[in-house]
Amino acid sequence: MTKVFTPELVDAAVAKHGRGELRRRLLPARLVVYFVLGLCLFARESYEEVIRMLTSGIPGTRALARVNRSSLCRARVRLGAEVLETVFRQVAGPLAVPETPGAWWRGLSLLALDGTQFDVPDSVGNGDTFDDPSTGGTPFGFPQVRAAVLAEIGTHAILDAGLGRLPGRRTAPGLPAGRLDKPRGSRHRRPRVLVGRIRPRLHHVRRPSAGQAPIQPPRYHSGGVA
Repeated sequence: MTKVFTPELVDAAVAKHGRGELRRRLLPARLVVYFVLGLCLFARESYEEVIRMLTSGIPGTRALARVNRSSLCRARVRLGAEVLETVFRQVAGPLAVPETPGAWWRGLSLLALDGTQFDVPDSVGNGDTFDDPSTGGTPFGFPQVRAAVLAEIGTHAILDAGLGRLPGRRTAPGLPAGRLDKPRGSRHRRPRVLVGRIRPRLHHVRRPSAGQAPIQPPRYHSGGVA
């Protein structure tokens, strides 16, 4: 993990957003960044187990074995989302090389824009910012956040991502239904930027002129491009 997310990169993101420690803490900001990344890698494990796996065998970390879930939650709140977004944008980017199967078409990089949604904890802040699923207008379950992701097809590398409300419900005045709304109190504007980045690429793919043979997209199989 530290080969991709180097300590220098993490420390720079922490300093950029002023999340450095004013006093010595058992859970410093750098460790909390790696802890959150570990939660993504080991999504089925508990908070305590993830911190144990990250620090096991490192001298001077015995005290972390006694850290409870509430302390880890407070550490995440202190860190904030901006640090993790900065870390992500420092490492996100294309990984395909000219030989990567399925990554190119007529010299153009093949990208995919897709969306999914996730349940988030049923807190007051999440309930005010995001929407619950509903049937016939009656909400139920946990609030949900919509994620839009721009990915490289050949490698599945994430190039960009954005978070927002589910489209079409309780959108802010003046915004058309279906657009990802910006959560209150955040700086997320990524869905709009995602579309802006994709359009210039699409303009390079033009329809054949009259009399020209139709351009056939590549066919895929388990071994790559046919």
